[in-house]
Amino acid sequence: VCSRWIPHNLSIAQKKTRVNWSKEMLKKYNRGASKDVYRIVTGDESRIYAYEPESKQQSTVWVFQDEPNPTKVARARSTSKQMITCFFGKTGHVAIVPLEQRRTVNSEWYTTICLPVVFQEIRKTNRRRRITLHHDNASSHTSAQTTAVLSTQNIDLMGHPPDNPDLTPQ
Repeated sequence: VCSRWIPHNLSIAQKKTRVNWSKEMLKKYNRGASKDVYRIVTGDESRIYAYEPESKQQSTVWVFQDEPNPTKVARARSTSKQMITCFFGKTGHVAIVPLEQRRTVNSEWYTTICLPVVFQEIRKTNRRRRITLHHDNASSHTSAQTTAVLSTQNIDLMGHPPDNPDLTPQ
């Protein structure tokens, strides 16, 4: 029997915060019927691996009693990895921005490289479109530099409840 893995246990207060935030969003966007949902662009960082090893469950094989148990050489987790930031909206994919030659996302990269690419993609079809950005509470997203850039670009921010998991679909 395998136990189900969860990232962390939430307290009752944290669960209530998530429920309240969800109810607020349903009300604000008229249960998704409001045209304003088309303004929402969600983004999050994710690390992409070039190789994903099989789990023990996936590599299970049947053997006869007189046969030796198979051995499997343990491989490294991946041959390469790449950090990307993926943005999407109600109508689908907006942009993927790779994090070139860096190990971590910081507000400098986020505001000077990442967000301009995203805004350019969004505004290809409608230059005056209002954007509501939904991202998590990472320090690069909440820094004074990021907040200043978003305000000069006239970008609305959608709140994100604390202790919420990543936004990117896995």
